[in-house]
Amino acid sequence: MGTLLYVIILLAFVYVLRKYLLRLKLPPSPWGLPLLGHLHHLAGIPFLSLHALSKQYGPILFMKLGTVPAVVISSSVLAKEVLRSQDQMFASRPYILVGDYGLYHFQGIGPVPYNDHWKMMRKLCATELFTPKRIDSFLPIRLEEITGMFSALRGAGAHKAVDMRNMLSIFTFNVMTRILMNKRFFEYGEDEEHIDGEAKQFKDIVFETADQGLQFHISEFIPHWLRWIDWKVPELKRLHAKKDKFLQNILDQHKDMASTKGHKDFMDIMLQNLEHRGAAREDFIKAVVLELTIAGTDTSACIVEWTLLELLHNPRVLSKLKEELDAVVGSSSHMVEEPDFQNLDYLNAVIKEAFRLHPPLPLLIPHMSTQTCTIAGFHVPKNAFTFVNVYSIGRERGVWERADEFWPERFLGKSVDVRGQDFELLPFGSGRRACAGMQLGLKTVQLLVSNLVHAFDWSFVPGKPSEDYLLQERHGTVNWIKTPLQVCVVPRTR
Repeated sequence: MGTLLYVIILLAFVYVLRKYLLRLKLPPSPWGLPLLGHLHHLAGIPFLSLHALSKQYGPILFMKLGTVPAVVISSSVLAKEVLRSQDQMFASRPYILVGDYGLYHFQGIGPVPYNDHWKMMRKLCATELFTPKRIDSFLPIRLEEITGMFSALRGAGAHKAVDMRNMLSIFTFNVMTRILMNKRFFEYGEDEEHIDGEAKQFKDIVFETADQGLQFHISEFIPHWLRWIDWKVPELKRLHAKKDKFLQNILDQHKDMASTKGHKDFMDIMLQNLEHRGAAREDFIKAVVLELTIAGTDTSACIVEWTLLELLHNPRVLSKLKEELDAVVGSSSHMVEEPDFQNLDYLNAVIKEAFRLHPPLPLLIPHMSTQTCTIAGFHVPKNAFTFVNVYSIGRERGVWERADEFWPERFLGKSVDVRGQDFELLPFGSGRRACAGMQLGLKTVQLLVSNLVHAFDWSFVPGKPSEDYLLQERHGTVNWIKTPLQVCVVPRTR
């Protein structure tokens, strides 16, 4: 009798639960598969796959990624709801493999949960690294590096192909490592076989970690007790051991020299500010230094490379930008300086247009709903991965005229900004989880684009296959051009 009663109660519960779930109005979904759910829809380049789905199903999608619920946001209106109206509800992060094995078990800033540790690290970055005064103090570093790059470009000769991705990556890498640990690793134009062993090791660590970064891993979409089946975990553990040894060596050097150093870099400041945390502080510091090196290297180099490629494809825009630079700055031998930026409206429009079409992180680091909630009248479950597809938002019909064209004039006379207040343009995200280094990143991009265009004439390499210059994206965390940009450069004589 007791067993029968138990079965009746269980069936009644299942019936009521099923009716409740049916009443929940979930966002539209594409077709799914048993066990996998909708994971197969992420094949290829995920942000492009999700963009295609949004055009078919609308600006909000519900997906089941294995056992994990997920929501995909593809419009500026809904992005505003997630990142501003319900910011606190979506301020946390889901389990991301790179945050676990890549950043010392969630000791970084970006792909870590919303908790006291995150608040403390964010505050430290905001007060010690990314204040306007500190960013201005890094200007000599940026100017020294741009001088070194220009020397290499002038020495390349008019007919030699220059790998601009390599040049730009060296610039951003050196800037970040000098800011964070007072170390410069690379020379411009240096042959691969002549690169210092320490420099090559750190470069490999940074780029391998970035490449693994925010890719989709099976561990993120299965119960935690099954994560051992993910073949990527041993690889990430191996990488972690390698980078921990390297970063610990750098950290030990800083501790040994702490009492004798005059200038303090960010690693010194963290050692001082986190002293009360004892041994645990070292993992915090290594995680943050690695994360900021990755974030500050790839994203800025990526958007400058895209901007140069778009300018080469659009000679009218390139000519107009040169005219503005000549009028405001003068001779091409003069460096474009940061105070000039406020008078360079077309430069800023060109950069905004590049961010619109080619955001370096086309899918923002995923947010997570900490409670059940409603978006646009649709039910969003608790603990749902929440993806904001910035690529889709930048090409949103009804918001952007001539959405697929590179047309900087759309921003002239408009107040649309890239810093997260205007939700139709979100390269740095928005809200409490917006990119902490957006000001430094934007100044770096402005400095590079303006001076590269003002100081040099650019052309495609003669005889190089035209498909190498297609505006195509590469698979990976960061939205690199599929083929690294190679160009011929000649110093301007104006």
